[in-house]
Amino acid sequence: MSRLFPILGLILLTGCSSSVVQPPETDKIHHALDELAAGRGEWDKFSITYDDMHGFHGGLTLTIHGDGQIERQIVINHAEVQTGKTLLVPKEDLEKLLALLRELRVWEQRTAERTSLPDESRTELTIHYGDNKTTIWEWYNEMSANARIEKVHDLMSQLVRSQQQPPQ
Repeated sequence: MSRLFPILGLILLTGCSSSVVQPPETDKIHHALDELAAGRGEWDKFSITYDDMHGFHGGLTLTIHGDGQIERQIVINHAEVQTGKTLLVPKEDLEKLLALLRELRVWEQRTAERTSLPDESRTELTIHYGDNKTTIWEWYNEMSANARIEKVHDLMSQLVRSQQQPPQ
């Protein structure tokens, strides 16, 4: 019993919280996004990737680069879908995306790690700036409730769709 008390004391002092520890890259990405917003950053070092690809179900991987280039991979029923011509997102739309990323503080991981349930998958959002990157994730089925990664996905998809429309 006397051996148990030091262990219990350590648990009480350190806590048993499920809080998420942020990797050091998150501060670098936060700073880089602030610099871009202030007009001091380099857009060609920036990219953001939304990825809900599942090994069995397929999904979407969508990347928008700071130069406006878009990369898409869509897999449905184990077959990759052709995505068509190369599209470019205009600078003002990149700035809208940047504003949303900063508003949602997407460099912060908020979902705590746990073992996945059967047939449960994660959706990831990865931000690159130069050699730095940070990835946050949420359980796919909880995206609507969390309203973070889903909002970014929706805006990214909207920006891609707007570039696919013929000019009026």
